[in-house]
Amino acid sequence: MALVRAVVAFGAMAALTAGTVQAAHAAPRPVTSTPAGKAQDLKSKIVTGGPMRKPIPLGSRRFAGPTPTVKVDVLDRAGAAPTADNVSSVEFMAFGGGDWFEATPVDGHLEGAIPAGDYAVYARVKTPEKTGVTSATLVFRSKVSITEDTSLTLDARQGRPVTAAVDRADAGVKDLTVQLTQDLGSGPETVALDGGPDFYITPAGTDGELTYRVQATLTRKGAETGSPYVYDIAVASPGIPADPVLRARTSALAAVRTTYAAEGGPACGGTHAGVDWGAAISILPYTGLGSLPTTRTEYFTPGLDWSVDDMVTGADCGFAFGDTDVRTRKVNFPRAGSYTRAWNAAPLGPSAGLIYWSANGPGGEPALITPMLSSADAKSELGPYAHMTGTSTLRDAAGKVVATSDVPGTSNGWTAPGPGKYTLTIDAERAAPWSALATRQHDVWDLTVDDGPKVTLPALRYRTALDADSRGKAGADQAVTVVPDGTDGTPTLRVSYDDGATWADVALHKDGTAWTGTVHNPSSGYVSLRTAVAGVVDQTVIRAYGVR
Repeated sequence: MALVRAVVAFGAMAALTAGTVQAAHAAPRPVTSTPAGKAQDLKSKIVTGGPMRKPIPLGSRRFAGPTPTVKVDVLDRAGAAPTADNVSSVEFMAFGGGDWFEATPVDGHLEGAIPAGDYAVYARVKTPEKTGVTSATLVFRSKVSITEDTSLTLDARQGRPVTAAVDRADAGVKDLTVQLTQDLGSGPETVALDGGPDFYITPAGTDGELTYRVQATLTRKGAETGSPYVYDIAVASPGIPADPVLRARTSALAAVRTTYAAEGGPACGGTHAGVDWGAAISILPYTGLGSLPTTRTEYFTPGLDWSVDDMVTGADCGFAFGDTDVRTRKVNFPRAGSYTRAWNAAPLGPSAGLIYWSANGPGGEPALITPMLSSADAKSELGPYAHMTGTSTLRDAAGKVVATSDVPGTSNGWTAPGPGKYTLTIDAERAAPWSALATRQHDVWDLTVDDGPKVTLPALRYRTALDADSRGKAGADQAVTVVPDGTDGTPTLRVSYDDGATWADVALHKDGTAWTGTVHNPSSGYVSLRTAVAGVVDQTVIRAYGVR
């Protein structure tokens, strides 16, 4: 069991270790190199959110007000004092915005002076069990009043088992996390724990609006990769219940038949999924798909906001930095029942982006943010992209270069030029071993720069019915839908069968909020697409999809 103090980084990847979160990367995900000491691949958990306050050592400061002595005895699940290796520090989180304190028990005991007040108190206790495993217990008190000398026992024997179960005989827990969110007077704070097969927690009341959130991933026999189904289930409840087990019936879940397409080369897939609780951190565990294309059924607790992603890498399933494509989306299935969904659905191209001038951009984010390999309903992560080279160039009305980047779709440190008309051009070439698609892109935006902190970059996304290898039927008529993303303009569509050497116009008709035209597929090869909204954006993707 590992206590998680959430990483302050959008999209941060973390490895859960005993008592810590080790950040492996911050947004955008680095794909060119891996920092020393960090995770070597993208199969670790994703952890996002704000950090807890850091406690100070108990007794390390003098205080003007009353400072009663607090004495704490810690017992493991056998009723014995745990050794130093088997107990964490005891944490005292003050109500009302006061200082937080911590102290490490010696032979299960500690004592020290502490400012008078109310505290949430917890410790993590390991117990060597007779079965040969080592269990872990979070002993949590939602509110302890320390207004005079106080003795307190944190007894792991009061812990109740935390696990998850569904009504499927061969389903086993692959991942389990618990979050405790409590408002101590200065906003919500979250304690998050990575559970295991021998994980216990003590019941607690609702002081400070304590909320217990548990999330689990179940696969066939708990396998990490290759399960034909995945259960992602979660629940929130006030306080820590006497029975903290998460149970779900399949009939009460959203059953999502999900296709993961290939792009013309040998590929391997993997995913993350976790609840966006809103007021807490998000933890997204990994499950592997194996070879692409593939289809599996994914079950979700309905009514919750789920953050999900899809990763594509080579046939070795290495998911290394610099060798993986990542796409993300948020989903909320409103009720139980059957749904369908697809990932990696070609054509791929840009989705709506932004230029944040360097003085105004959110901390850690680049100035230019243009997801370059997005599908119709999933955005790609930010660059640099695996096996993609090219440039991003900003020019003024006279054609003079005012800013440039050697990464397509991403830059850092661009400063705002003077007000006026500008053109952003992104050129990209791609040679990913798992993909024969989107081999070249040429995208141009006409921009107006004023005194605002950012500039929006509308895009046009594509939707068409292809097989699981991203191919249309040779010689057939293919309906291609252009979906405006951030623009109300009327798009145009052109098609090429010779990798952009020649182009032909395709008539579009309004189709709800999108526009649809008919492309006549060639007898072999690939179809390239060029779409535009005059005066806004003009984008080209060479080899948008193949034909069979």
